[in-house]
Amino acid sequence: MKALKLTMAAFGPYRDKQTIDFTSLGEESIFLITGPTGAGKTTIFDAMCFALYGRASGSDRDQDTMRSHFAKIEESTYVDFSFELRGKMYRIVRMPKQQKRKERGEGWKEEPARAEFYMIQDEKELLVASKIKEVNDYIEEILGLDYEQFRKMIMIPQGEFRKLISENSKEREEILQRIFKTEFFAQLTDYFKKQAKDLESEINQFEWKIKQEKEKINWGEEADEELEFQELSKVRERLQQRIIKQEKMVLEEEDQVKHLQQKTDHLQELYYKAKQLQDLFEEKEQLSVEKQKLDENQEKIQELKKEYSLARNAAEVRPYEKQYEERKQELGRLRQNQKEKIETYHQVQEDFRKIEEQYIQEADKENDREKLKQAWQKKIQEKERLEEFVQKKEQVRQLEQQSEKDEEALQEYKRMEDELNKQLKGLREKTREERLLRESAFKKKEEHRTLNIRKEAAERLLNEWKKLKELRGNYQSSLTNYRKIKDDHLAKKSAYEQAMEEIRKHHAYTISLHLKEGSPCPVCGSSEHPAPASKPAQIQNEQELEKLKRQYELAGLNYEQAQSQLMEVKSEGEAQRQLTESIWNDLNNEDKMSEESIQDVLHACHKHMEEIKKEYDDLQEKLKELQSFEKKIDHIERQLSSIQEEKEKLLQTYNDRQKELAKRTTELDSLHESVSFTSYDPQVVAEEVAKSEILYKQAEQTWRDIQKDYQAKRDKWQKIQTAVNEGENYLKQSEIALEQRKKEFDQTLVQFSFSSIESYKNALKEPYIIEEMSAEIQQYQQRVNVVQNRLMELETKLSTYQKPDLPSLQVNLDDVRKELNAQREVWNNLHLSLRQNLEIRDTITSLVEEQGELAAKYYDIAELAQIARGDNHLRLSLERYVLASYLDEILLQANLRLDQMTDHRYQLIRSDAVAKRGAQSGLDLEVIDHHTGQQRSVRTLSGGEGFKTSLSLALGMADVVQAHAGGVQLDTLFIDEGFGTLDEISLEQAIGCLRSLQDGNRMLGIISHVQQLKEEIPAKLQIHSGPQGSKVEFVFQ
Repeated sequence: MKALKLTMAAFGPYRDKQTIDFTSLGEESIFLITGPTGAGKTTIFDAMCFALYGRASGSDRDQDTMRSHFAKIEESTYVDFSFELRGKMYRIVRMPKQQKRKERGEGWKEEPARAEFYMIQDEKELLVASKIKEVNDYIEEILGLDYEQFRKMIMIPQGEFRKLISENSKEREEILQRIFKTEFFAQLTDYFKKQAKDLESEINQFEWKIKQEKEKINWGEEADEELEFQELSKVRERLQQRIIKQEKMVLEEEDQVKHLQQKTDHLQELYYKAKQLQDLFEEKEQLSVEKQKLDENQEKIQELKKEYSLARNAAEVRPYEKQYEERKQELGRLRQNQKEKIETYHQVQEDFRKIEEQYIQEADKENDREKLKQAWQKKIQEKERLEEFVQKKEQVRQLEQQSEKDEEALQEYKRMEDELNKQLKGLREKTREERLLRESAFKKKEEHRTLNIRKEAAERLLNEWKKLKELRGNYQSSLTNYRKIKDDHLAKKSAYEQAMEEIRKHHAYTISLHLKEGSPCPVCGSSEHPAPASKPAQIQNEQELEKLKRQYELAGLNYEQAQSQLMEVKSEGEAQRQLTESIWNDLNNEDKMSEESIQDVLHACHKHMEEIKKEYDDLQEKLKELQSFEKKIDHIERQLSSIQEEKEKLLQTYNDRQKELAKRTTELDSLHESVSFTSYDPQVVAEEVAKSEILYKQAEQTWRDIQKDYQAKRDKWQKIQTAVNEGENYLKQSEIALEQRKKEFDQTLVQFSFSSIESYKNALKEPYIIEEMSAEIQQYQQRVNVVQNRLMELETKLSTYQKPDLPSLQVNLDDVRKELNAQREVWNNLHLSLRQNLEIRDTITSLVEEQGELAAKYYDIAELAQIARGDNHLRLSLERYVLASYLDEILLQANLRLDQMTDHRYQLIRSDAVAKRGAQSGLDLEVIDHHTGQQRSVRTLSGGEGFKTSLSLALGMADVVQAHAGGVQLDTLFIDEGFGTLDEISLEQAIGCLRSLQDGNRMLGIISHVQQLKEEIPAKLQIHSGPQGSKVEFVFQ
């Protein structure tokens, strides 16, 4: 990502809109951000970070503090940031949550945060997202970094640069995971672990299934307790032997079953034949008895046949009798109905005569009814005209009253308007001094803020000075201890060397005892021996020498530890001294730094701040009074505007009402001249209309009721007259039909041989009884025929046979069957046991084969899972191994710059120490100090050394991340302070290293007060602070 343009409005210390065009740098890829303390140098990166992620850069900054305190309430806070990434240009606009004045009414409203993200193509902006979450997701997607990673990689913030190298192994792992997208390896490790667990569970399941199958085996008489604990192979072998034995036993039992089955079939066939013969003898005996009963019932059946014949004849006559009876009953009903109709006819005829007389009388009154109608209509017209006259008169009265009220209201509005204008003029005269007071208050507030920054710096300096004093005390203690241990080490060394010298002298003396003149010395080879060694005064033995040697070595180790501790304390003290001097120099104090001078600065800040606060509070009290006048002026102006608006509306209404009044008055006069009224009282006229209406409607209703009654009674009289005539005709026809049915009934009795009606009635039966008689006769005749024929057939068939002895045959058959069932049960049990064991054998074989395949697969997967999750001698997981390789690349690039900036002294390395207590290894950092040859933690570096190391690591990380195809491109880097901790040589080395970045087209912004940087870097982003907020501009030397 390379910054192109940044616009800030009402953001931080910047009240007015400030635009920074980074493209104006041209070939100058390094620029210095400079300005007074608190002017807004770090705010520039805050604005970029807020535009991209909605959050500021430092850990002590939040979104709610971004709005400028210089900004007026109606001015909006926003950041507009354009940048280039992989050849494409983007623009993002973001506004924080802020208070705005309501467009209508009084008070304020809270506007929510907003964000818009554009892609620029062919100089046209295409909106990509306008929701905050969508914008944040797009930014993380295209940059490949979240907020924390961007903050740590793009900028090294003030007071936080050491975190980049002092993060613990776990936090560094999370950063590298997101940057290089290695979550696949973690997922792969989890996949191996899950696969191994699933396979192990499946193998255990197979073990359980095999155990279940073993428990199902039918061992019979071979069962014993040891089988449960035998190995599976032995159990399978014994099972196969058991199956072979069972198969042989099943074949033997099967032959026995077949032999008994044949014997049973033979006896069963003899029994069935004897049973059939016995059934025939019994059937013959039963038929003989039945034939005798049938012969005895023959006479009874003959009588039944005669009775059945008479009943059949009577059933033929019954329809004719039924028709005669129906006609007879119908004739009686008709005669009674005709009698009732005649009586009704006479009554209806009398009613019709009476209503006819009334109808003729009322028809003659038609002229009277018409006169009543005309009188009623005339009264209605008079009533309507009077109502119109009264309504118009009331309208004129109301318009006159309302016009009078409008005139009074207009006079009141005029009075109120004059009064408010008078008050407004007086208040405006009192607020002319507000602007001068506000400018004075702002200057006091700025002085107070500047002093507060100086006070906080002094407080921090006092704390750091106390730390420095403590470190100096530690240094003196360590120095004393170091000198003591050094003296001890020298004494032990001297004692050991002296003992070694005595040993050497003793060896020389021993050799000298064997020297002879003319013989060569075994040491120097000389044949002359002018000064042979003399015997030493004291001789050390080997045990004492070894003891002195151990004491000397132990003292040497103590000396090295004390020396290392002294160097570490000295390094920390030097870094603390540089930090305190840097803060002291920022306070622009020419005195020598001491605790008293720091306390003096702090006391002066407190005193001056109290004086300024009192002056500021006095100004605020005056401003509050003036602000109350402003609120009153604003309130009166709104009242005046409202009154003028209401007055204009009322005046328009008054003019319209005057026109309407003139129109209504003219209409009223015209109506009064054209119509004369008998009475001007609407109540009297309404009563007259009601009376006329009642007289007319009563006459009309009487005439309608008589017409309706006349028509109904005439229709009823005509209808009953017709019914009487029709009844007489139908009665005559029914009498003739009755005679005809009587004649047909008498002829039918003679036809079916009935001498009288009494003989017919005796023979008459119900239809179901006739059917039962017929069925009984038929069944008797059929059974006689069947019995006779079957008896003749059985006598012929059984003439050559005797009756068999069935009980004897049944006993023999039952004995053989019992023996067969017992033998078959033995065979079934053996066969069932065999089949069960065969199934168990096949199931165990299948389960063992499948378990073997799973076990082979499990051993491979489990070993992979164990190695991938770091359960190995290196305590290094698969993902950490990959991340370690990336970290090695980063360290390689970082060391190129660290070597240059530390004059070949320091080199970053990845620690190969195995973590303790099961923790993961592989991502811890250490540094090699080539001056001492020792390897130590990066946390032991001093302030300046730590800054150079973190700067090298940040630049190295940017190189490696951009080189890989992870989509992350880092073309911009900001450094906030830290150069003040460097000495002159280190500063030149750092500047030289940073200048080499220009070859890689990378832009680097440095926030610093160091004078040498101002002289070395030609491009400067100059920030000026003032009472109306800060302003920013690029300056080129």
